[in-house]
Amino acid sequence: MGSRGSWTGILCTAALAVTCLTGCSSGTEEPTGADQRAAHVDRVRETHRLGRSEGLALQRQKIAGGTAPAFSSPSEQECTTRWDQLGEKEQSAGGRGGFVAACSSFPAPGMPGYDDAVAEASGSTPTP
Repeated sequence: MGSRGSWTGILCTAALAVTCLTGCSSGTEEPTGADQRAAHVDRVRETHRLGRSEGLALQRQKIAGGTAPAFSSPSEQECTTRWDQLGEKEQSAGGRGGFVAACSSFPAPGMPGYDDAVAEASGSTPTP
């Protein structure tokens, strides 16, 4: 009888050890604050890049449609409509607002910052 109890104890201990090890290595740990901030910054930058590239696309459409270049910067309403057309979802606070701001602030041709904005929208230069 004594051996039966020791086998039960060993099996119970082994099962407990397996459960603990499985729980520790299941990958369910929360990301650190630094990881969360880095992911948020990446999302904000990507949304900004998308806003700039869509702002340039809208501007080029307006110019092709006969709008004078000086009046070709997209409006906030046009950029909001484009956001909705793209089917974008706000992944973090301010995503839609950041897109609209980046899109609608695209400078008109000949204005200061236009060449830099075109390069940024085209992916030629990194965003800050």
